[in-house]
Amino acid sequence: MRASVRALPVLLSAAALAFTLGPGTPSGPATPSSKASTLAASAPAASTQDASTPAADGPAVPLERERPTRIMPLGDSITAGHDAAKGGYRTDLYQLLAADGRPIDFVGSVASGSAALADKDNEGHGGWTIGMVQDKVAGWLTTYTPDVVTIQLGTNDMYNDASAGAAPGRLSTLLDTIATTLPAARIFVSSIPPINDPNHYSRVNAFNATIPGLVATKVAAGKQIAFVDTNPSFSNPFDLTDALHPNYGALSKAATRWYGALTGVPLTRLEAEQSANATVVHARRTQITSASGGAKIGYIDYADSSVTFTFQVPAAGTYRIRARGANGTGSTCTHQVSANNGPQATITYPSYGWALLAVASVDLPLTAGPNTVKFTKGVCYAELDAIDLSPVPSATGS
Repeated sequence: MRASVRALPVLLSAAALAFTLGPGTPSGPATPSSKASTLAASAPAASTQDASTPAADGPAVPLERERPTRIMPLGDSITAGHDAAKGGYRTDLYQLLAADGRPIDFVGSVASGSAALADKDNEGHGGWTIGMVQDKVAGWLTTYTPDVVTIQLGTNDMYNDASAGAAPGRLSTLLDTIATTLPAARIFVSSIPPINDPNHYSRVNAFNATIPGLVATKVAAGKQIAFVDTNPSFSNPFDLTDALHPNYGALSKAATRWYGALTGVPLTRLEAEQSANATVVHARRTQITSASGGAKIGYIDYADSSVTFTFQVPAAGTYRIRARGANGTGSTCTHQVSANNGPQATITYPSYGWALLAVASVDLPLTAGPNTVKFTKGVCYAELDAIDLSPVPSATGS
């Protein structure tokens, strides 16, 4: 029997769509890969900013650059990947950046991740504290010379009051070490996820509360450091796989916040399974923790199957629709996508399996005010988790 759920328009604020209209455990330690070795060998000295380095007031990961932006994800098992995709927030962050065509290169001495993560290099170390990372970080930085360092670290410092109380000071020292070793690097430090234990939870909250002020002090001293609050991504009871680790779907939401910080392009996520966002016809809601809202829309298998998102945008222009979809057929599959009953475009998903999701994008013209974006069956079969929406990034802006 055909299923239909009616959506009400979602208003996307100008702040959420700020733009300039124009036009677990690592899979094992690794010595620097041939890719990373080549980059390290040809990289400039740590204290020198090469000609392809973006301006300090521009995005840390620009659309255009003479060489790929080297990004070092630095942290513990949450960064290494204790989730179903074995890549933490890195899995969707890489896909979001790649969907823009941004030249990027993840770097680090560890390689971990699934088929959904093309570049598995990182510095995520399961069970490590801030102090343990401090002991090694200068060597990693001089070996891989990242342009950007993303830090989510401190969970393993939260086990007792003494360690948790010392964590802000240790984080301060770590940030100073990175900024001193690579003065031209852009550093982004995140809050840490909640821990499902009353004592640990209070310590996490207290630690997270210190980070914005700590970062502000560093910025006042001239350091290129920014705070990224990823904790709103972990607000649902099902967002954790255990007491410590966010699941794959929740980390996908966190990836959108990392993406916004690194590119200057904030994303608005609309979940396909939520009736406030989308009308679903002749398709089925499927619960799975790899989906960012705990469920996705499957069985978009028929000529009349559709998922139609309804929302408002503040200004007319061309917008990028990034679809998070699953394809387990073993072949490349597609959806047809149209805006406001206009011409159909094709969005293509590689086959990573039904529990691993791909980010694919299409650019569509939208009007100021209410809009609809409709997904229908394309070639073979694909499921739809959510879309991330923004104006199309521009090389002169973000």
